[in-house]
Amino acid sequence: MVKVSAIIQDPYFDQPSWLSKAEYRENVVLSKLSSIDDAVLFFTLLCGYNDVDVARDPTDVLNELIATDEVVIRGGITFEDKNKVILPSCCCGLENWRDVLEAVISKEGVWLGHNPFPSVEYIDNTVRIWSDDFSGVMRKDVTEKEIRKMYYIEYSRDDLIKKLQSIETDLLDFYKCSFKKALWMVDDYHKEMLFLKYCKWFNLDVK
Repeated sequence: MVKVSAIIQDPYFDQPSWLSKAEYRENVVLSKLSSIDDAVLFFTLLCGYNDVDVARDPTDVLNELIATDEVVIRGGITFEDKNKVILPSCCCGLENWRDVLEAVISKEGVWLGHNPFPSVEYIDNTVRIWSDDFSGVMRKDVTEKEIRKMYYIEYSRDDLIKKLQSIETDLLDFYKCSFKKALWMVDDYHKEMLFLKYCKWFNLDVK
């Protein structure tokens, strides 16, 4: 079954000493099924990638995050089908996840990272997510051998739009079900203010 997921990647920064210790993993999916460890790795990457010093009191760290209007965070959308996976590539950020949704709605190209260059192809009401730049738009030097190694995951365009729209729910559920619990030592006011800023960073609609 084809699916899409919101993920973060490479959270290899110093973890805050006041959070539970989590084992590092290269890719972490964010959803209502995420664990406390997943939330710790998200917070670690959020702070590390945005130069927020975690070797301080939790309130001081949150105050700096709450005062930050924009963040970048390594990750994005993962596309999966059985034993095929296409991950976000270098210089792709989860903060831009909605760009992917809007591109599919408009039948346009979208940035999914480089080296490799995942790309999008539209055929009638079908969308193919390619593992690399199959058309040679971004990679002028692509060889026939490299093209033969490329693969794609195919979606119904309407179904892909629905799946991408559900990323918003996944990110909201992640905060409420996992991230909020990981920050048990933080008072409710700071958690609520951080939630509002989280929604701004990731372009989420707070209903």
